[in-house]
Amino acid sequence: MKNKLIFLQIFIVIALICTSVYAAVETTIGVTVSNSTLNRGDTVEVILSLKDVDSNKKVTSIDGYINYNKDVIETINYDSIVKNDDNTVNIGDEVLPVEDLTNVSKDNMSTSSAYVGFNGSPATDNDVRLIIDFNKGLTQDTDLLTMKFKVKSNATIGDIENAISYSMFVITAGADRSEEITKNVNLTVKETGSNTPDNNENKTDYNNVANENNQNVSSNNTAKNENRNTNTANKNANTNVARNVNQTDNTLSNRNLPATGAKILIIPAIILVAIAYISYNKYIKMKGI
Repeated sequence: MKNKLIFLQIFIVIALICTSVYAAVETTIGVTVSNSTLNRGDTVEVILSLKDVDSNKKVTSIDGYINYNKDVIETINYDSIVKNDDNTVNIGDEVLPVEDLTNVSKDNMSTSSAYVGFNGSPATDNDVRLIIDFNKGLTQDTDLLTMKFKVKSNATIGDIENAISYSMFVITAGADRSEEITKNVNLTVKETGSNTPDNNENKTDYNNVANENNQNVSSNNTAKNENRNTNTANKNANTNVARNVNQTDNTLSNRNLPATGAKILIIPAIILVAIAYISYNKYIKMKGI
């Protein structure tokens, strides 16, 4: 029993340590795409940014990987990062140099404490490794880097899920770290110029089609008007016939059911009944006598 309690205490301590390390930083990353529907050969810009930054915890570094669909996106490199003329980038109030670490050995790596590192051949199965170290640290939401991705001229056509993926990014704030964060970018690729006329002949063809459509619309409108006129004439004819029928029926009703004549016949009948009643009473009295 005692051994079980000791084991339980050790487990709780380990769980608390893991929680304090991986749940301490709640800051995350975001990606913004300039245009998600592209033609073959187009270029799309993706902005990597910091979201939900805790002002009490300065973000000191960001480390992660970029993967992309090689059937859709051309190979990205150091020049894919949008930089200033002096190969620096502005992040918050810091100006950081951008360094290409693709073919740099550990011995020749920069000794700069704050920089943006691009490694196009990381020692993993990922495509690119991205490292950002800050001098002062960030305490508010801000844009980090803008990268350009070019769609291949023979790229796969259609809706491409996870065409670009910012994978396993970890945000560090002093001694605290975030959990791994992944953000995916979906793209729709179309044929180059599929929706755009290539020359004046096509424009002329479009105009002819439009004119034909207009003529068809005019013909349809004329047919509709003729149908309406025919329907109106039929309605008027039917209405007149109905009125004539109603008038004929009323005339026949007046002839077959003479209400005035009925009243004239009832009065003599009442008089005859009265005379008969009086005569009957006199007969009864005379018989009784």
